[in-house]
Amino acid sequence: MKVSTVLNILTLSGLLTVVSGCQTFQYQGQARDVKRRPNDGGIIAMRVNFNDLDRAVAEQKMKANCSSSEVKIESEEEVVVGQKTEANSRDTNRESNQQQVGSLFGVPLVSGDAGGKDTSVSSTTTQVKEWQIVYKCEIAPLPTAKKVK
Repeated sequence: MKVSTVLNILTLSGLLTVVSGCQTFQYQGQARDVKRRPNDGGIIAMRVNFNDLDRAVAEQKMKANCSSSEVKIESEEEVVVGQKTEANSRDTNRESNQQQVGSLFGVPLVSGDAGGKDTSVSSTTTQVKEWQIVYKCEIAPLPTAKKVK
């Protein structure tokens, strides 16, 4: 085999390895404890547009906190947790269009605008939100014994 053929095969196999390796990364669900009271309850937060994997991680965290107790979800809602401001500025150089149109008592008369720089600034503030689940740990009622007659 020629050296160039071997190099082409090695390059192609390396490229295939990289491409197939990129496809094996799977999304890991994300949820975090905002407030946690061991064996009592708490608050779990997820991103607003959560998916099934995020929800599964949240449920796992709630069950782990409640140990053998049952998890009772009290409420779920979108909550504002902050704000984010993005600012943009733009500078524009303006050319001078002044021209002398005459003089009055030896003082030049000028028409038009002087050159310079125009600046425009804008900012946008948006709310930062997350989805929160408020839950409690409830002890399951003990089974009651039936009375025998």
